[in-house]
Amino acid sequence: MTKVLAVGVLLSASTGARSQCTTWVNPSPTTGWVDFNNNFGGAPCDDGSGCPFNEITDFEIFADEAYRMDNVIQGGTYTFSACNGTGGTAWNIEYTIIAPSGAVDASGLNAGSICELTWTASEAGTYLIVVSEAGACGTSTNAAVANGFPAITCVSGATCPEPQPGCTTWVNPSPTTGWSDFNSNFGGAPCDDGSGCPFNEITDFEVFADEAYAMDNVIQGGTYTFSACNGTGGTAWNMEFTIIAPSGTVDAFGVNAGSTCELTWTASEAGTYLIVVSEVGACGTSTNAAVANGFPAITCVSGALCGADAIADRGNMASLNMFPNPTSGIFTLSLPKELGSKAIVDVLDMSGRVVLNTNMGINSTAATLDLSAQAEGTYMVRVSSNGQVLRSKLVLMGR
Repeated sequence: MTKVLAVGVLLSASTGARSQCTTWVNPSPTTGWVDFNNNFGGAPCDDGSGCPFNEITDFEIFADEAYRMDNVIQGGTYTFSACNGTGGTAWNIEYTIIAPSGAVDASGLNAGSICELTWTASEAGTYLIVVSEAGACGTSTNAAVANGFPAITCVSGATCPEPQPGCTTWVNPSPTTGWSDFNSNFGGAPCDDGSGCPFNEITDFEVFADEAYAMDNVIQGGTYTFSACNGTGGTAWNMEFTIIAPSGTVDAFGVNAGSTCELTWTASEAGTYLIVVSEVGACGTSTNAAVANGFPAITCVSGALCGADAIADRGNMASLNMFPNPTSGIFTLSLPKELGSKAIVDVLDMSGRVVLNTNMGINSTAATLDLSAQAEGTYMVRVSSNGQVLRSKLVLMGR
């Protein structure tokens, strides 16, 4: 990586002890250099043979910069250092370790050290390690003075997770994220609104090897098929897919029996999935990272009803009267008289999340509800009473 020094300083105050510094400049005031992720896949872990010492020797650290490190394990103890090369002698170093939530896990240096800091991770995920000159948080004159090779090792408690089946290594758009076209074009994973599952295909480009797609709003228990059967259609090189759930668990991998271009799976979790596209036998190392091989597409097969809620009796949907619909926020819900007892009203977004919940009194037949705080889009209104469940769609428009 060639470092390009940014101009300007983030104007925010450090918190806690004086050695804490949450202000930096490079590569930006809010992000960190990704070399540890690109070179080593993030934070080190112990695979049973000990913790590796992952050092970058292409450059040394500067003041007022940060490093981003993915895959930190909660409870793992790590040491960040810059003891080799110039080795901490050009100017007085100190570090600040920022957890994914923004909390500071540790700051300063180890007792008796001029170049390293050890800490135990309070959270799992992506950490930021801020490099500062002592007494010059975000304002150092040493933003271009080399001061030791950046390095990370684990000390204890960072046992490598069991390897997942399939291919969980990819390159584009980064080793940890996926292309967002399905989210920006279709709002994430498809769902069945009662008229069947749509076939959402992107025809602006075809898939390459060693890439991943991010897909929001996957419904737990829904069955989906990802494919690249049109266009080149899986004939340029032998493809396989790996379906990674939000927790990192692999739900499925390979391709369907008898197919060269599609894979069907049932989601074990709800949320954002990653779909990895690989060449068979070349996980993360394919020479076909620029060879088109079929238009990416997704459809649902079953169990992915919009609102993540099974509609037992579609005829009941007309029994709920809501007005105005579409609404800009406030609407009136009118219930059929035959319900006749206390009703529970839930409003769900299209991922199945309950955004509003209220109880209607005994024999109440109407209520005024307010969705003004929610994002515009389509919602499912569900009324439960006396063993019956009625549902209907509501459209929330911009105000």
